[in-house]
Amino acid sequence: MEEELLPNDISQILNVGAAAVERGDYAGALPMFTSLYQKVPPDKYPLGLSYWGLCLVHVERKYKQGAELCDRAIKLQYYEGRHWANLVRVYILGRNRRKAVEVLERGLQKLRNDPALLQVREEIRYREAPTLTFLKRQNPINKLFSKNLARLQGRGRVIAIVVGVLLYVALNAAIFLAILD
Repeated sequence: MEEELLPNDISQILNVGAAAVERGDYAGALPMFTSLYQKVPPDKYPLGLSYWGLCLVHVERKYKQGAELCDRAIKLQYYEGRHWANLVRVYILGRNRRKAVEVLERGLQKLRNDPALLQVREEIRYREAPTLTFLKRQNPINKLFSKNLARLQGRGRVIAIVVGVLLYVALNAAIFLAILD
């Protein structure tokens, strides 16, 4: 007869498994999560579900099952940024950047300054589109405008965009007049 796990044992296994995943030891963590979730109901202990899903993707290349486990963890603990971050990683590993960015944006809407989500945003090198999309990111007007956007947003995004457009038109007019002289 199999021995039943105590809550302290479950918590310890979850913590050790999560730490292994954080270190990048997916092959070492996978058996821990697999044996744990064979003995306990996943819905009762959702903390390790997204880590288990990430391990399945890294070790066994089971992308669909990994994404489903992360989704399930998010449904059970939507307030836990690590689940969102792990789902983003699963989609990146599955070469679905569009879906990864969608999940990241949705997660950041719900959990604005979550460290796990901010870290995964850096990992995948995701940046929002420039505010003035008709200008290149490197354009000095776009840079100036983006730095001052927070101040302008208090007055409304429309005003902010109008100011940016006016700056752009004024700069182009100045360049055109300089060429004519």
